[in-house]
Amino acid sequence: MNKRLCLLFSLFLILISVKAVLAHKVSVFGYREGNCVIGESYFSDGSPCKKCLVEIYDEQGKKIAQTTTDEKGNFKVLVNEKGSVKIKLIAGEGHLAEYEIESMKEVAKKNQTSSQKEISKKIVKSQNSQIQTSISKDELKKIVREVVAEETECIKSILMDLKKDMNKAKIHEIIGGIGYIFGIWGIIALLKTRKKL
Repeated sequence: MNKRLCLLFSLFLILISVKAVLAHKVSVFGYREGNCVIGESYFSDGSPCKKCLVEIYDEQGKKIAQTTTDEKGNFKVLVNEKGSVKIKLIAGEGHLAEYEIESMKEVAKKNQTSSQKEISKKIVKSQNSQIQTSISKDELKKIVREVVAEETECIKSILMDLKKDMNKAKIHEIIGGIGYIFGIWGIIALLKTRKKL
């Protein structure tokens, strides 16, 4: 009787501790938009990390910026660093999450090599047709940046929601963990009863 009570109490403590650990997992996600780093932070259940400290580090590990999250777990900070940056979220009680964003140069190289041929073909065609425009190159870049930023805002939101869903503890994972615990205790009980026989 005493052993069974002790076994049930131990199992209860294990189940409670697993839930507490999963409830406090924290995640952070971010992206660049011009000279700003924009991001979102959340716990494993999808609830936002409110008023948490966010630090931005450069490639050498030097802190270059700091801010706090808002009520929705979002943050936005101005960063002049063009290299890779690391976002570090400090959610209190030892909870920490990190996310790294590629350097703007690496992203630009990837984009440039894939679309460089198409752009050069279009430039040649436009030069051949002798079309004159009154928009300067800088103005055109600004307009394109604004339109692309508007159009990709929805995609960024979808990506953040998807990342949240991926980090949530799934019910089948929790039930599977409980099954493993019962299985281990069953094997231990079986071995103990065999020793008695």
